[in-house]
Amino acid sequence: MPSTEIPDRAAVFAIATSLWHECHKHAATNRSINLSDAYSGIDGLMREVMRVATLFETWSCLHVDFTQLSEPWPYYLQDNFGQECFSILLPERLADFDDHDCRRVAARLRLTFQQSSARTHPSALPQKSHENHP
Repeated sequence: MPSTEIPDRAAVFAIATSLWHECHKHAATNRSINLSDAYSGIDGLMREVMRVATLFETWSCLHVDFTQLSEPWPYYLQDNFGQECFSILLPERLADFDDHDCRRVAARLRLTFQQSSARTHPSALPQKSHENHP
């Protein structure tokens, strides 16, 4: 179970892996997406993927109730994070991902928030939708 104070490196890796695969999946199916151009090189994409992964895991340590998870956190993230992230953000817009997006993706992942976060993070989570909302 992840610590509520220190980000889990396996979770960061899982998020990054999920994002990486989803980015390339979107680019392969939509020829108008050029990841190299969008990030000034694939190394730029790598940096954004790691930034988003670290930001989300750090945010989650403060807001997610990990006792409510039914499967290992890194596995869940690897299987679901990229798809849910790109349901609210376009693959070439990862540089725009911020704390507000962390909350939005967490809601789409149907995560339970800690009681101390209940005032800023509603417990009623929206239904899944796979449309992009920039």
